[in-house]
Amino acid sequence: MVDPTPGAATALAPAGEAQAAAGASLLPGVLAGPLARLRASPLFGRALVPALVTAMLGAAALLWLLFAPVERTPLFRNLPDADKAAVFATLEANGLDVALDPRSGAVLLPPADHARARMLLAAEGLPKAAPGALDMLGDMPLGTSRAVEGAKLRKAGEQELARAIESLDGVERARVILAIPEPSPFVRERPDPKASVTVTLARGRTLSAEETRAIAHLVAGAVPGLAADSVAIADQTGRLLAGGPGSAGQTALARRLELQMRMEARARDAVLALLGPIVGPDAITAEVAIDLDLSTREAATERYDREGALRSESLSSSTATEPRAIGIPGALTNTTPAAPQMTAEAPPQANGPTESTNRSESATRNFELGRSVEVMANGGGSIRRLTAAVVIRDDALGPPAQRAAMLRQMEALVQGAIGYDPARGDKVTVVARPFVAPVVETVPVWREPLVIEGAKWLAAALVAIAILLVVVRPLLAKWPRQPETGPATPPPAPAVRLEPRVIDYSAKLTEARLLASTDAARATAVARRLLAEEDV
Repeated sequence: MVDPTPGAATALAPAGEAQAAAGASLLPGVLAGPLARLRASPLFGRALVPALVTAMLGAAALLWLLFAPVERTPLFRNLPDADKAAVFATLEANGLDVALDPRSGAVLLPPADHARARMLLAAEGLPKAAPGALDMLGDMPLGTSRAVEGAKLRKAGEQELARAIESLDGVERARVILAIPEPSPFVRERPDPKASVTVTLARGRTLSAEETRAIAHLVAGAVPGLAADSVAIADQTGRLLAGGPGSAGQTALARRLELQMRMEARARDAVLALLGPIVGPDAITAEVAIDLDLSTREAATERYDREGALRSESLSSSTATEPRAIGIPGALTNTTPAAPQMTAEAPPQANGPTESTNRSESATRNFELGRSVEVMANGGGSIRRLTAAVVIRDDALGPPAQRAAMLRQMEALVQGAIGYDPARGDKVTVVARPFVAPVVETVPVWREPLVIEGAKWLAAALVAIAILLVVVRPLLAKWPRQPETGPATPPPAPAVRLEPRVIDYSAKLTEARLLASTDAARATAVARRLLAEEDV
């Protein structure tokens, strides 16, 4: 007689249910009963596939929500490229998820960040694109008074000048205020117009003297009667760049400092370029200080030639001839002579010349004195003294025995590179010292962009694997196997298997306990049948 207990247990529970029951025995006692009743329900098999599909779709939707790009809407449209770049950089620096539309170039932001972005940009004065002068004049209504019209015209001119200054490199924002006096026929002395300019420079930028003068002449050229010296220019820090009483001195000082810095940088670069290939670019450092003499000297000299040179000469000569006086002194020579008496004797002849000659000569000579004018002007810019200090890493000079000779050679090379002049008192110092190893700041691996992106995908993969192992696999293991053929009603007990096999009584006992806890009526029927077979 075959033992009916294993056969009955085998008939009541398929192999798949046995595995599910073994897994259920590991669950807490509180959940074992509800889960067993759920598996025994006929709706469990029908709802398992839709539940799995729904869970997978939900997991996919969750992953899409986690890793899908955020929806963005346009914040600004049709901005100039300069304003677009400034807006994008400002929003990105403040941690906002900003992007650009690849087709239209509009600035895109999530709808929830629009209000915050507009407040941040307003604090930075962005975007800078403002209505032009023609737009302001076009909005002017009819019947506007002359004072309002003049004020709007001046405001439009100020905005156009501000936009022209903002187009310069390094100027982020500019504001122009024009002080133009009103023309009046009752005022004889009209004051000259003036202007003030406030510029906001980019971070780390400064205006040179040439750029400051360019802004002053730009404003002066747009206002009739405005001189460039009457334009006051200041930056965002309150530093006066032009137009003040001390601006000329400040400009000269800035020009001197700039010239000195250029000369020092040129001398330092010459030293590094000369010694760098010998000891290595990382084994040398140098500093050069130059004392400039920018004083201006002028001298004028005039010299004269003592002998002189004949410039012009004029000669004049005159000669006059007159008859000489004849007769007896004291005689009335002007009376009418008496009747002549003819005599045979000739009258006596007077002795001496009968004519007198007068001659006069004059000469005028003009001499030019020699003059030599010599003007000497020294514009400054000479070097008073030059000092250079060079430090070389000691191990770059070779063995210790050769370092003294190498230092002397290096000092001679430095003197030739910077134009050493001992008459000026120049000084060059070259020393060898060990260098401290540079501190290399390494970025942690977990901050690398590739690692961050890889961690996201790895997390998504782990979530998917966990869902498969924790949810899908147990559900598939608990899936009841349907018989291939047979009626839909519970099948009768199958025949006892005759093939020899090892019977696991612990598993059978577990199946019997599960059956008794889930389906009491069926367990009672099985027990009655077993008792009836024992009686037979």
